Amino acid sequence: MASEREELAPESRWRFLSTWFDIEIAAVVTILLGFFQLLLSISIIQSDHMLPKIFMLPFVLGIVIVTGGSFTIACQKNPSELLLRGCACSNVLGLLGSLVGFGIYSYILNTANNVEPCLPVRYHWEICPQEMLAAYSWSLALQLLLYDTVTVVMHLLLSLCAFKSLKTK
Repeated sequence: MASEREELAPESRWRFLSTWFDIEIAAVVTILLGFFQLLLSISIIQSDHMLPKIFMLPFVLGIVIVTGGSFTIACQKNPSELLLRGCACSNVLGLLGSLVGFGIYSYILNTANNVEPCLPVRYHWEICPQEMLAAYSWSLALQLLLYDTVTVVMHLLLSLCAFKSLKTK
């Protein structure tokens, strides 16, 4: 029985959702999305004035997302049942974290318009620094929301593939 499992090609151990879905490409995209979240967390450290500790969310999510994608690639290259379980768990954890992040980023975007009024500026084309910082924070939150939306879809697809492969074993 164990020799039959070792004789299977690595591609046949994973159960694909469809012919258009490539697991390795989805894992690489997931890793890149995690790196983008890590990079954006560095920008949030100095720019977010609404929730000062929110930079930890994209930082932790980025690490979890990169871990889920890395487990998926490792499992695709060297399949084993233990690695497949780790892949499924890390992708489910990334999915849950991404859903939490989706809710928090949506909340930040909805409450981002609460900016104190500025002192009158000398010229009408000058922009108040608080307004510039609020616009910058809003654009960072929007980017995080967009990356997080794609991450939810990727983790959902990778989790379905991993659980489908575990179920057939």
